[in-house]
This record gives sequence, structure tokens and C-alpha cells, in this order.
Amino acid sequence: MHNYEIMFIVRPDVDEETVKATREKVQATITENGGELTNIDDMGKRRLAYEINNHREGLYSVYTFKGEAGVVDELDHVIRINDNIMRHLIINIDEK
Repeated sequence: MHNYEIMFIVRPDVDEETVKATREKVQATITENGGELTNIDDMGKRRLAYEINNHREGLYSVYTFKGEAGVVDELDHVIRINDNIMRHLIINIDEK
């Protein structure tokens, strides 16, 4: 198992229930595919460095988890089809 970190930005114009459901979907995708969450950091609303889809702010979340490459592939797929997530990045933190 490798250690990974995912950072994703949720659109700021969605309601709190949608934000919660989006975060839970990411967490469920990790655990259902054999991953193990080790740290969850919901950073809240932050200003973006540049405008994305006419938004100047976003709701940031950073999760650290352990898993195999299959978890990352499925997580990337789930995030790409979710319209509420503006940007995401998954990195392997073992390779520093």
C-alpha cells in the first residue's frame, strides 16, 4: 500500500448539503476500494489564485489515505464526473 494525498476544490455556490455529500462520496470511494483514510482536513472557503469557471473562491479539502493504484484510478474517475468539483490533484507522498 502507498500513501497518497488528494486535494480537491468544490464550487462555492453549492449548498452545504451538496458539499457534505461530495466530501462523503470521495471518502466512500476511497474506503470502498480498499483504501484507508489517515487524515481529513476540510479547509473551508479560500480565495483561488486565478478564476475558475467564473469563481474566485472555492471550498478546499485535503485527505491523506493509504491504498493501491486501483483506488487512485477509481477516485480520479469519480471526481472527473462530479460537476461540483472544480479541480483536484492526487499525489503519491511516498515519493518525496
